[in-house]
Amino acid sequence: MNLRSRVVSGLKWVAAVRFLAQLVTWSITIVVVRLLTPADYGLLAMATVFVEFLTMLAQFGVGTAIVQAMELDDRKFRQMFGFVILVDLGIMILLVFGAPLIGAYFSEPRVVPIARALSLQFFFAIFATIPSAHLSRQLKFKVQSVVELSGGLAGGATTLVLALSGFGVWALVGGILTTAICRTVGLNIASPYFGWPEFSFGGARQLLLFGRNVTLGRLLWFVYSQSDILVAGRLLGRELLGLYAVSMHLASLPVNKVSSTINDVSLPAFSMVQRDRKAFAGYFLMAVRQISLAAFPVLWGMSSIAPEVVSILLGEAWASATLPLQLIALIMPVHMFGPFMNTAAMGMGRSDIPLKQVSLAVLIMSPMFVLGSRWGPVGLAAVWVTMYPLVFIGGMKLFLPAIGLRISDMMGAMLRPALASLAMYVAVALARMLVVPTLGQGPRMAILVLVGVVTYGALTIATNPKGWREFLDLVGG
Repeated sequence: MNLRSRVVSGLKWVAAVRFLAQLVTWSITIVVVRLLTPADYGLLAMATVFVEFLTMLAQFGVGTAIVQAMELDDRKFRQMFGFVILVDLGIMILLVFGAPLIGAYFSEPRVVPIARALSLQFFFAIFATIPSAHLSRQLKFKVQSVVELSGGLAGGATTLVLALSGFGVWALVGGILTTAICRTVGLNIASPYFGWPEFSFGGARQLLLFGRNVTLGRLLWFVYSQSDILVAGRLLGRELLGLYAVSMHLASLPVNKVSSTINDVSLPAFSMVQRDRKAFAGYFLMAVRQISLAAFPVLWGMSSIAPEVVSILLGEAWASATLPLQLIALIMPVHMFGPFMNTAAMGMGRSDIPLKQVSLAVLIMSPMFVLGSRWGPVGLAAVWVTMYPLVFIGGMKLFLPAIGLRISDMMGAMLRPALASLAMYVAVALARMLVVPTLGQGPRMAILVLVGVVTYGALTIATNPKGWREFLDLVGG
């Protein structure tokens, strides 16, 4: 099986399994939410905000470094295993003894035992990092997907049973730990690693430097991706923050699900062709064409029917979220390519490029969110539309020359789907004004979606036959 076929197969497996897992976990979540209280979820959130931050430090990009490396001997694997042991155990101990500080920060002593229990995740991660990287490196996405699904189902079932038994917040903690245990066991069954750890890191400097850059980039990404929420929470208050957060959540939901799937599969795929720049550039542009073919119509379509989406899904009380949703959804197709370029850069061993790109994003976006907050959620959304294109252009200038491409090459790959989506947007707007102004929200939304699908589909087949054929080939495997 050639690289393209393996990547397509991986995409299908990862997407299908994640969809199934999400469907099951959403169903369980709906039941569990009715059994627990908001206070239970609040306690967990207080603990996990610190745990998630420490998780980024604990990973130190070791898994990513292993996946992208062209050649790794047994000694380097043992060195990485030793490094993972030191870092994860160190952070586990830090969290155990630092948990009272978390409780003091929130003035909530019940957070302390929860944080200490969650520290066990770092112990399990010691034995999961190397097997997981092994599977990714070998493009064994089917096996990984089954392991992830099994862990998610086991964790969800544990949460449900404990919630039904009256364990409160500990039902959520138990589910998280069960998922971590099952994932670790599954990965070691699928790809066992029995190397003895080595704690001398001579010869592994390049891998550790790569991991350091990945970690710094992720920490900066954490700052950049949360800066709008931090600003809104501080300056706008709870209600306006809620309007903005829900708008962002709806607009980014398709992006997050699709991006994580594409990036997980793309990293090892790009790593395998990192020495062949022509093939690398060809695969990159093909991926840009396919992502554009789906992202622009879905997200600009969401923007075009935002009034109906908000009214039907959220209710009239959330009407003020309509304009922020429309604006944020407009920029989201472009926003998808930032993480994708970073993944491709890491696949070719250039962890410095994502670090520079995220640093640029922090410098441009963070201060503008403070300024935009003067106009509430709409102002924050407007910052995304007006300022993120600068971040995107900067990212292209940093990455594309490294693979022998120009900005015009990437923009050309995005152009036809974007133009067809723009025409779709206009068609939906005209249909709203001329055809369905008096219909109820449900029938109106159905007609508008139909108009959008027909318009975009017809224009794509007529004006973008190459992209359409590539899409059919992708779906057909």
